Amino acid sequence: MKTLIKNANVVTRDSIRENCNLLINGQFIENIGTDAPAADSVIDASGAWVIPGFVDLHCHGGNGFEFMDASPAEIGKIAEYHLSHGTTTVLATTLASSDDERESCLGNLSEYLNTGAHISIVGVHLEGPWFAPSEAGAQNPEYIRSPRDGELRELIKKYPFIKRVSAAPEIKGGYALGDEGAASGLVMSIGHTDADFTAVECAREHGYKLMTHLYSGMKGVTRRNSFRVAGAVEAGLFFDDLFVEIIADGCHLPYELLRYIYKIKGADRICLITDAIRAAGMPEGSRTKIGSLSRGLDVIVEDGVAKLPDRQSFAGSCATADRLYRTMIRATGCDPVMASRMASLTPATVLGLSDRGEIAEGKRADLLLIDDPYNCKINKVFLGGIIYESDNQ
Repeated sequence: MKTLIKNANVVTRDSIRENCNLLINGQFIENIGTDAPAADSVIDASGAWVIPGFVDLHCHGGNGFEFMDASPAEIGKIAEYHLSHGTTTVLATTLASSDDERESCLGNLSEYLNTGAHISIVGVHLEGPWFAPSEAGAQNPEYIRSPRDGELRELIKKYPFIKRVSAAPEIKGGYALGDEGAASGLVMSIGHTDADFTAVECAREHGYKLMTHLYSGMKGVTRRNSFRVAGAVEAGLFFDDLFVEIIADGCHLPYELLRYIYKIKGADRICLITDAIRAAGMPEGSRTKIGSLSRGLDVIVEDGVAKLPDRQSFAGSCATADRLYRTMIRATGCDPVMASRMASLTPATVLGLSDRGEIAEGKRADLLLIDDPYNCKINKVFLGGIIYESDNQ
């Protein structure tokens, strides 16, 4: 089955190709150019834009459901919701929990993935429980602890779809956890950490390559005995080899910080993430939970973000990937090429997914047809060449 998208402005890794035709053959992009080869179906973009599908490394849920307690059917509903907002690749993300709750969550995800019905979920991101209690944030402090010897190894053996781990490297066993995870091919990420600059520098030598939601769940400059000490935030910005996640919803980080991070790290080291919880898609004033409904923490949806009831901390987010893309362009003034790198190519690179994240011949046809690259109203979503009509109208 071949599909031709004609008369489109196509955003590639390095440029914008105007008045272009894009040929999809099955799951992959066969040709990009000015020719109009024969196809089974033709879509006239009429000057609209084609950008890569978004890659979200950090998503807990949406549309009223969360991976921590979602049934296999509900897991599919989370994927469909974010697909409608342009996310064609996602890591299902857990939270700090009891062992039995984690087993139940991973068991449901295993069942869902084994059906072959999964739409966009490519694996799991374990966000916890191996964190610093002082930086719990909206993670339930009851379940935060140090790793047990061999714990990660056993989890990987039982659930080979685990692709990423966020942990605090400075806690007992944290550096060994990084070594073990990296040796197994996992993306090891520094998060919910009390590490200072020196500890992050050391963590880089123990397999950690990514900063989990930069600024959130970590400290910047502090004082010890009156002397200033650089923190994890400064280390994440300083070390060129470290990738950083940012929740670019306009709430977690103001425009000034988004500009600052972009200026220092650049599009090739920034991954836009939703950190969305079940509250994503819920109206203002909604009250729900972050984590499972039975054991999670209470949150309220207010000002376009999820907050703990005391309103002293955000709790995940209500964001979708198209909102991140729009916000980053508006905050930094970057062009669609750079925005697409942060929303698609860089996170795909972090995951080692060389078949997606950009529009190029031979790559997966994970594509978004949008009205313009700044408003990012999604008209059609292509996942492996299959068209999904977006409800994000």
